[in-house]
Amino acid sequence: MMIEEGGGVVAAERPHGIMASAKALVATLVAIAATRLEIFATELEEERLRLSSAAAWAALTLMFLALAMIFLSLLVVVAFWDEHRLLAISCVALIYLVMGAISARQLSLRLARHAPLFSATLEELRKDRAGLEP
Repeated sequence: MMIEEGGGVVAAERPHGIMASAKALVATLVAIAATRLEIFATELEEERLRLSSAAAWAALTLMFLALAMIFLSLLVVVAFWDEHRLLAISCVALIYLVMGAISARQLSLRLARHAPLFSATLEELRKDRAGLEP
């Protein structure tokens, strides 16, 4: 505050002080938003890399297991070709059916219990909201 010669009081530079505070507040909010966006982008990239790596390994695994099962199936069928060829083919098909059911069950369990996507970003936003509440 400034005091005039006549004893009156005049507000000194108050609009400038409010503007400076408003600018500082906006700068802080922009910095917070930028940090949250960086966390989000990092998590998105990590998730993309994790999924692409898992897909590549899954494809290789499936290819090699399929080749192994084909040759094992041929071995079993050829070994029992003369006496019990239908029984051998039926047993191989049953084994594949059971393995497929087990795999489908494991897949559904794994898909059901994954960590929420962008959990770190959401946690930071919750902290921000809690900090802003009166």
